[in-house]
Amino acid sequence: MLLLLLSSCWGRKELPAERAKATLREALSTLQSGDLEGYMQYVDFAGEMDSIQRSLMLRLLAQHQDLRTQQKGALISIEALDADMQGDTVCTVFCQFVYADSTSEVVSQKMVRVGEKWKIRVRN
Repeated sequence: MLLLLLSSCWGRKELPAERAKATLREALSTLQSGDLEGYMQYVDFAGEMDSIQRSLMLRLLAQHQDLRTQQKGALISIEALDADMQGDTVCTVFCQFVYADSTSEVVSQKMVRVGEKWKIRVRN
């Protein structure tokens, strides 16, 4: 019985929606830790920016993080609630953020598959 259970888990391939949810959780955790450069690796167009655009984007991200922290306190938890696939390469992930001031919000983020990786889609 144990062998049957192990073999079914071992051969289980992760579904695209689950991979997109996991990728978004990783990206948001990276952003929350203050690793803005690391976060940019999860953005679908980051490789297309020149150094000036990248520097501006990093500055805007830092300002956004500071403003959010001032308004709501630190981000306590991120939970990926659901994912809705819109074809093979596009997925909308719904997350709940819980802040230090006890507020929470549910947000959606579009993800796009680029090759074998899921990236955050921040443009149309």
